[in-house]
Amino acid sequence: MACPGETDLTGRQPFKVLLYEPMDEAGTALLASRAEVITPPSTDEEEILRCVDGVDAIVVRANGRVTARVMEAAPKLRVVARHGVGVDNIDVEAATERGIWVVNTPLANCEAVAEHVVAMMLMLAKRMRSADAEVRLGRWEARYTLIGVELRDRALGVVGMGRIGSRVAEICHRAFGMHILYHDLVPREAAEAELGARRCDLPELFSLSDFVSLHVPRSPETHHLVAARLLSAMKPTAYLINTSRGGVVDEEALVAALREGGIAGAGLDVFENEFTADHLPIFDLENVVLTPHGAAHTQEALVRMSLVAEDVLRVLDGEPPQNPVNQPR
Repeated sequence: MACPGETDLTGRQPFKVLLYEPMDEAGTALLASRAEVITPPSTDEEEILRCVDGVDAIVVRANGRVTARVMEAAPKLRVVARHGVGVDNIDVEAATERGIWVVNTPLANCEAVAEHVVAMMLMLAKRMRSADAEVRLGRWEARYTLIGVELRDRALGVVGMGRIGSRVAEICHRAFGMHILYHDLVPREAAEAELGARRCDLPELFSLSDFVSLHVPRSPETHHLVAARLLSAMKPTAYLINTSRGGVVDEEALVAALREGGIAGAGLDVFENEFTADHLPIFDLENVVLTPHGAAHTQEALVRMSLVAEDVLRVLDGEPPQNPVNQPR
């Protein structure tokens, strides 16, 4: 790798890439082979602004935002890459107006997140969190009170039948014989033909499903999409799983439903105030399974997500990216 300001062996000036947070060595090494890679002391916007001048590319993970203000401070910026799928922490409209590509890794974490959803479903259905705690206390008699349910012939409602939602539906239908309901803006004919999936509106899906799994992006339209009205439509024996974005669920309404027995339990990998909250009311409940926005964090998926570096270098070499989110003007 050439030193900053020097040319490499091909005579090219090395690029400069701002990597908001460390990522897997596979992607980092690829970037370092062609660029100076810098990492800020934190993902606070003021720290980012101190580092961003002169960068050709930005790679962002879950922490930090790439705002219009950040882009204004980086006149050479040509591409913003999302290590993952969701781009709600990138001002895509501002990037498009400035002629900046936004790219992501839409297939990289599909299997990891789908498996995480199924794991949460099994933990809730078999009451494994409570069972584990009881065994550690030597309370073997819990085997008579912690009675679970089987997934077979249960109804799974998938909200957002994209890549991950479709994979969850496939696993649950083929492995457990679950019946698939789904809500999506467009019909998913392949899922209907291959899995027997039935498209329905949200109130019907929530009222009929034994498990509801959310797979929608965070947007003004999906903010608190799941609130008291839909939660009250669920069976008292049903479970809610959210691995999409925290703001999609009204957590205050969810906590109330869980405390009052409106639903049987929930599995959450994402939270409205994640990364900043030391304690949330939902932490006090026993009928939940909680993970720290890590559904996508398998060894394999982290490698695949880091290889967003390939599209970064493709754009910097003047080629169109393989996984564009926008079409810069």
